[in-house]
Amino acid sequence: MSHVVRTAEQLHERGVLIRGLNDGVDYSTPTGRMIAGILASLAEYERSLIAERAQAARDAARARGKQTGRPRVINPEQLRASRQMKAAGESVSTICAALNVRRSTLYKAWAELPDAGDAA
Repeated sequence: MSHVVRTAEQLHERGVLIRGLNDGVDYSTPTGRMIAGILASLAEYERSLIAERAQAARDAARARGKQTGRPRVINPEQLRASRQMKAAGESVSTICAALNVRRSTLYKAWAELPDAGDAA
C-alpha cells in the first residue's frame, strides 16, 4: 500500500491527477492526500505487525529446537574433515571438491567456527 501512495505522490508532483473510481477518493485534493497518508500509516503498521509475528514464530521454533533459515551446507563432521585435510597439506580446491562445496562456503565455515590450529 505504501508503494501505491508513493506512486500517487510522484504522479501528483508531475501534474497527474488521480481519482479512485470505486472509493471516490480524489488524490488531487487535500482531503484525498490526507486519506492517502492515513492508508500509508495503516500499511506501515500492518508491515510492522507482520514482522513482529514472523520474529515471534522464529523465536518459538528456535525454542523448540527447530532449525530456522537455510540449512547449513557443511555439517560438523565435514568441517572437522576439512580441517584435517588442510592440516595434512591439501589444497582448498581439493577440499572443496571432496566435500562438494564452494570455496566461499568453506572459508565462511572456517571463519564462523575457527580452530586454533586452522591456517585458513
